[in-house]
Amino acid sequence: MKRITATAQDEGARLDHVLERLAPDMGLRGRRRFCELGLVLVNGRPAAAARKVREGDSIELQDEQAPQNAQALPGADAPRLVARTAAFAFLYKPAAMHTESLAGKPGESLQDVVESLAGGKARLLNRLDFATSGLAAAALNRAGEEAYHSAQDRGLTEKRYLALLEGALTRPVLADRRLLLKNRSRVLVELDRHPDVRRHTRITPLAVMPAAPLWEKLGLTCPAKGPEQLTLAGCVILKGARHQIRAHCASCGFPLAGDARYGAQSRAAGDTERFFLHHGRLILPEAEALCLPPWLDELGEDAAYRARRWLEA
Repeated sequence: MKRITATAQDEGARLDHVLERLAPDMGLRGRRRFCELGLVLVNGRPAAAARKVREGDSIELQDEQAPQNAQALPGADAPRLVARTAAFAFLYKPAAMHTESLAGKPGESLQDVVESLAGGKARLLNRLDFATSGLAAAALNRAGEEAYHSAQDRGLTEKRYLALLEGALTRPVLADRRLLLKNRSRVLVELDRHPDVRRHTRITPLAVMPAAPLWEKLGLTCPAKGPEQLTLAGCVILKGARHQIRAHCASCGFPLAGDARYGAQSRAAGDTERFFLHHGRLILPEAEALCLPPWLDELGEDAAYRARRWLEA
């Protein structure tokens, strides 16, 4: 582990810039990746790349044998530990991976590797759809499990997602309609407003982009008369339900790119289910974690910058 103490010259600088003193041979992108992996600690706690450094901060770079370039880091779409506290482990689940082991479903699940990633006994606390990437929390003990469920019940969790939507969304939307969940593979959105704010979805447009240059980059195809623009949006839920963000966005006229089940015109190649929804930040009263989606840089520098700013705010 390498460690420095921030000086007066570092005051107000971004953490990923100050890290150059600890890793002079690593590029900016690699330093940001270390922050995403939870390998950079400020005063003993994992910190985001955009954190403003203060004089006297203790900055540590974990794993002295860590590679000095971004390409040598673990694959962006491999499950990994993002951050760990005494009560929680925050894990990254890639797209095209099940959260739980399911009968008749081939392939490794996050549940299969949770204890090896967390470094001990751990119980998953939230579930992500097969094609959704991002943060899954695991309790390391009973206190963590009880704290998580208590925070959920009291509406004290905040789950921030990045979603790539078909169409041009130009103003924030509060999706507050009830969802009809029972015995359906496709969730229906009803006309009645849900009285429980924990079941609402706040959708904030972050960047609107021409669609044509992005289809190939994202591994999608789209008919000639398909959407001309895509919107990168930030979605906030407090508790959530199955397919909540997917159904709410589609009901507002902006389905997730690639999400054919909810009316998207774009499609992934073959029979693979592929859409662009990423759980990027989880905030609990006792802890929090942040990670970026591997597809973010494909959207361009401006969209990636706006997404980081929104997640880190």
